[in-house]
Amino acid sequence: MLIKTVLQGSRYLELWPEHPVIGAVFPEGRVKYYMRWGKRLIPPFIVFLLLWNFVWGGGLKGVSFLYTQTVNWPLCAAAVIFLLLICVHAYYWAGRRSQLQLNAKQQIFYRELCVKLEKTPQETPVMYDLAVALKEGLARLDPSFLDKL
Repeated sequence: MLIKTVLQGSRYLELWPEHPVIGAVFPEGRVKYYMRWGKRLIPPFIVFLLLWNFVWGGGLKGVSFLYTQTVNWPLCAAAVIFLLLICVHAYYWAGRRSQLQLNAKQQIFYRELCVKLEKTPQETPVMYDLAVALKEGLARLDPSFLDKL
């Protein structure tokens, strides 16, 4: 269930369109922006934490890796897990958000957009359906349709 939700969130954030009007209404654009930076910055920071712990544990002073100070490793492991869970939590949030049903105003906008795109709307649309419609609408229509959002 958790892995399925995280994978759904990853697909949802990749699908979500980037546009100033949409970004002002929905928080997904900001989460997508921060996740892009997180994917770039967190892996080098994890490597830095591991190397820092290895060096301060005596790893470069002629002592083998297995005999370095073990006191710092639990704290280092906790920091690495925390950094990884930040990304997992963002994708989990996006996965849960993608299954959220649209409110009344969003449903009206979604149905009008589907009529403009000449496609049949879902009976009970969720945020994922709105993201698909928005992406297709920005590709095929003039962005002025977002004024009703």
